[in-house]
Amino acid sequence: MNLSLNDDQRLIRESAESFLADASASAAVRAAMEGELGYDPAVWQRIAGELGWCGIAVPEELGGLGLGPVELALVQEVCGYRLLCAPFFSSACLASTLLLELANDDARAAWLPQLAAGEQRLSAPLPSDAAGFLAATALKASQEGEGWSLSGRATRLPEGDSADALLLLAAVEGEALPGLFLVRRAAAGLRLSSQPGFDRGRRFAEAELSAVAAERIDERERAAAGYAAAAARVRLYIAAEQLGAAQACLDLTVAYTATRKQFGRAIAGFQAIKHRCAEMMVRIEALRSAVAGAAAQLAAGAELAECVAECAAAKALASDTLFWCAQEAIQLHGGVGFTWEYDPQLYFKRAQASSHWLGTAEALRELVAGFVLRTPHAPTPALPRDAGEGALAGFREEIAGWMQRHLSGRYASLKHRGGPGDEEADPALRKEWERELAAGGWTGVGWPKSHGGRGLSIAEQVVFHEEYARAGGPGRMGHIGEGLLGPTLIKFGTPEQQQRFLPRILDGSEYWAQGYSEPNAGSDLANVQTRCWQEADGSWRVQGQKIWTSLAHESEWIFVLARSEPGSKGGKGLSFLLLPLDQPGIEIRPISQLGGGSEFNEVFFDGAKAEAAHLVGKPGEGWKVAMGLLEIERGVSTLGQQMHFLHELERVVAAARQRGLDRDPFIRNRIAGAWAGLKVLRYHALRMLATDDQLSLGREALVYKYAWSNWHRELGKLGMDVLAAAGEGGDEAARPLQQLFFFSRADTIYGGTNEIQLNLIAERGLGMPREARPVG
Repeated sequence: MNLSLNDDQRLIRESAESFLADASASAAVRAAMEGELGYDPAVWQRIAGELGWCGIAVPEELGGLGLGPVELALVQEVCGYRLLCAPFFSSACLASTLLLELANDDARAAWLPQLAAGEQRLSAPLPSDAAGFLAATALKASQEGEGWSLSGRATRLPEGDSADALLLLAAVEGEALPGLFLVRRAAAGLRLSSQPGFDRGRRFAEAELSAVAAERIDERERAAAGYAAAAARVRLYIAAEQLGAAQACLDLTVAYTATRKQFGRAIAGFQAIKHRCAEMMVRIEALRSAVAGAAAQLAAGAELAECVAECAAAKALASDTLFWCAQEAIQLHGGVGFTWEYDPQLYFKRAQASSHWLGTAEALRELVAGFVLRTPHAPTPALPRDAGEGALAGFREEIAGWMQRHLSGRYASLKHRGGPGDEEADPALRKEWERELAAGGWTGVGWPKSHGGRGLSIAEQVVFHEEYARAGGPGRMGHIGEGLLGPTLIKFGTPEQQQRFLPRILDGSEYWAQGYSEPNAGSDLANVQTRCWQEADGSWRVQGQKIWTSLAHESEWIFVLARSEPGSKGGKGLSFLLLPLDQPGIEIRPISQLGGGSEFNEVFFDGAKAEAAHLVGKPGEGWKVAMGLLEIERGVSTLGQQMHFLHELERVVAAARQRGLDRDPFIRNRIAGAWAGLKVLRYHALRMLATDDQLSLGREALVYKYAWSNWHRELGKLGMDVLAAAGEGGDEAARPLQQLFFFSRADTIYGGTNEIQLNLIAERGLGMPREARPVG
């Protein structure tokens, strides 16, 4: 699945941004709210006629642009950002979707071309129930000869008082599902009245009908799937709108904090402000991934049940995210955030108003839980093998077949072992497994062929890592060498270093540890105190201490970042060295951890030696090399990590079922949230993979470590809450969830603590200052 936008999609988004920046600026929005119609007819005419937005998702043969949910969601996002006042949502998103999913061919041919051209404005009910459109059945339909009449009340009709026609759902005697009817505005017996609300940017109306003539337009064979599909798509479009609004809240807040001074300084420099803005960005990027992934699933024609669950999860996340960002915007604007003059109050009102459209967040998560727990013994729905992969399907089968044949016999005990918190599991056998992988050609799959790798494309590497984890492949003993040092040497190393080390990494004969963290540096990697100096013969000596060094006691080599220029500070004056661990002057001491394991170590250097040829880069260039290595950490193997997470989630779900907690509403809600969060992580990772086989280190990459580590920590807590008292004993069945619970406490610490991550997100992602400075 490719979540990168193509040129046409970027053009659609950019043109929407350009147009609405003027047509729906703050002053224009406020003027439209006060107007009789609730929108500017001139703006609407440009949207409907000139820009053609109403036909984005309408097939070309019916007068539309023949695009789809991805493109319509992009425009909806911009509309949400600008709080567009227009009948666009009601006509192009709501009514158009109902026609496409439920209407018969004659009705589609009659109405969709007019809707696509903006010649007709339609509205339909937008219920507040997670049952979706099936909840909009207060009307009763009666058949009179060949015609129909409707009686009763229809509520929650967006822009309904200015619509040319209404699409209404009504109960039909003898039928399990409601029928879809079209009522023209001029129909006798129809009375429309506005429903005043605090969110004046989207007006609602209600309709009183007394034996009103109506056209029945639904195709009954489509109804069962059609109502579910329509609700899924409209939820996606609402979520996209909420995403845009949340982004606006963040942008308004960052801009305001850059100019607002307290104690002589811009408040954007205060860490408390930076962290809250960074948290907004984290949540928004999670929502962006959820919306992009759900839209792509719909566009690819994925299984309906999966699409329904993903769109429900996206809408639940969107409601929570927009409300949280809107309230933060008001808080961080201070007193002016509570005034009518400033815009945060407009977004806050939209956040609350939209929070219940087609279901509250809690009700939608219950819908998701029903999907995840759909049968008593079904596994959690797996992260899918993407539809439409073409040639990759055969490659998947090749990997899956190889894993099935080889991860058996003496290696069968390694399935799903050796991951985080379990890295001490049978290291000798896992090293043999590494050699088995090497013999099969499955090490260095992303390395260039010129350096002994397979030279697989990004897409092929994604497939390998997913299928490896799907089969239960054990945690890789060689991941630091293969995943970190190897690519670093390919980029920065000399030919001699490449010839010496790369083959032994690939064949599983040498293993590596990472010497970065220090006791007094913590997440401040540049605060390196370990020092090194060069001897007369060109070799290097190292003095100092590294800590939290994973599997150093199982490794032959370590790469070390050390200070080579006395008196230098920060990232200057550092060098990157390669040292054998089995030598005088190196002592390795295991660290007993919270969960009882000791895969972490302290490594002490007392004049330890590195050969002159084992300096990577030039003296003083160590920071450049170290940063290059950290960027490599955000590679395609993250998708394999997520398959491991999926296995852990399946363990939690199985434990919940075993204890009858799959019926507990609070546990169900948390399971649904965990499943949805894992989908977000998948889409985060896919967004990081650009189409040109280069890793994209954009906003989604900045938030990824913070996102997965916090998600994983919450999964650990959920696992223990499911086990309850059973998790306190020594039950072997509880051991994996105990390990998950204890080791996930470290996830938000190693590799950069939450606090450091939030600083990086604020400074690099939002451009906020590194420290509070006077505004001059």
